[in-house]
Amino acid sequence: MPDQVLSAKGLGALAAAVAIAIALAAPHDTAAQNSKSVTIVLSAEPESLDGCNANRSTSGPVIKENIFETLTSISAKDGSMEPRLATSWERIDPTTWRFKLRDGVTFHDGSPFDAEAAVFGIRRTLETQLDCETRYRQLGDVKISGRAVDRLTLDIVTNKPEPILPMRMAVLAFVSPKTSMQNVSLQPVGTGPYVFDHYTAGQEVVLKRNEKYWGPKPAVEIGRFVWRAESAVRAAMVAIGEADFANSISQGDANNPATDVSYLNSETLRQRIDGTQPPLDDKRIRLALNYAVDRNAIRGTILPKEVIPANQIVGPTVAGHNHDLDKTARGYDPAKARQLIAEAKAAGAPIDRELQVIGRINQYPGANELVEALASMYRSVGFNVKVRNLEVAEYLDTGKKPYAENRGPVLRDEKHDNRTDPVFSMFNKYACEGQQSALCNPDTDKLIAKASASSGEERVKAWQEVFRNIYEDNVSEVWLFHIVGYARVSPRIKFLPNIKTTSEVALSEIAFR
Repeated sequence: MPDQVLSAKGLGALAAAVAIAIALAAPHDTAAQNSKSVTIVLSAEPESLDGCNANRSTSGPVIKENIFETLTSISAKDGSMEPRLATSWERIDPTTWRFKLRDGVTFHDGSPFDAEAAVFGIRRTLETQLDCETRYRQLGDVKISGRAVDRLTLDIVTNKPEPILPMRMAVLAFVSPKTSMQNVSLQPVGTGPYVFDHYTAGQEVVLKRNEKYWGPKPAVEIGRFVWRAESAVRAAMVAIGEADFANSISQGDANNPATDVSYLNSETLRQRIDGTQPPLDDKRIRLALNYAVDRNAIRGTILPKEVIPANQIVGPTVAGHNHDLDKTARGYDPAKARQLIAEAKAAGAPIDRELQVIGRINQYPGANELVEALASMYRSVGFNVKVRNLEVAEYLDTGKKPYAENRGPVLRDEKHDNRTDPVFSMFNKYACEGQQSALCNPDTDKLIAKASASSGEERVKAWQEVFRNIYEDNVSEVWLFHIVGYARVSPRIKFLPNIKTTSEVALSEIAFR
């Protein structure tokens, strides 16, 4: 943990942050009005409150496991499967899984959660034109349909054998059957331990405890979510009592051992290369970009020293991670980068064309500085680079198909969260039909399909080959780091951040001292 002693400059920065935090505090402080309330300060405003977007990085901390629930849940301790809205499950044939649903569960509007309601939830996520990130990001090419066997028995049928379907069901959040099939919901209704109270654009989202919840009654009665872009402001708000928890602060702001904790993160940083656009369609140019990056210069300066250099999109704890790639990773070699650029230029690649490096403002602590540092490294070996740091909505639009036809050559700074299985990343990010893919290689598609349908040790080896193919054959990314997170926890609450914390902040796990 960083030294607790602050320099005069650091004290000045803290004082300024405190002043800003006080000035930005909402006029009606819910936590001050109710001793059983908490205020959570996030880095960005939720981009959606609809259940089909419960896995978005800006939305999940507010709505997932608070308003909305899933059939299964993945343990933050060991990655094992746990029951949620389903109490048990079994595979009855290669393409059918049977789930027994929990009895006595109702949606916040009084509608019963039963097999018919579950079928509706599956259809709304997967069979509509709604912009549902769960459909194109987490479920990818898997076609799923639900069938009510009886009131509390649900069969889920897939278009191909799906050995980890129960794990996939940990990402599909269920909405009330009264929810519109055509429009994104602005009044989210789920089965979770908290009921949506109100959303004031630009200010706050407030949730209230669900007094009719099927599970144990949480200690927190009111959860208020606010957002501040600056890490120092988020940390200061907790320090002065304007907030109770900040789930993402920078290493430099994590300077109080009494309140600040680091926690294992499940996120990977990389720059996605749009290999369809010249000169990025030349493999030598993509390799040169990788050789231009001095990752050792970034660790311990812009990013915490605890980050781990990454060479694939899932971390070392995920089954299928290719540990051999970690041993043979490309190092920093600017001379090699210049050589590759010269070879590509001699072959006709338009290396003078401007490369856009796209980032999202304050996507993670140090994000803006990292994008600028990477651009500088690219320029130092001869690339013509322009940085574009975008607000959340515009940034998200650049990341999924259909891509703008006039986009030009783009490197997109991306943070991806996967703590369970590679299947939640690979089709969407790397297959020809993947919604967020800038790569199309039929061989890669075949490898992804094989790994997705495998099980056991065969599955692990198949995913390792996919990662090798992407790293060595495609070179579709500038690989950066598997990262750790820092959080600040108020002394008035008991809450231990874990691997889920960047994407979910479960109010039901918070207790008071």
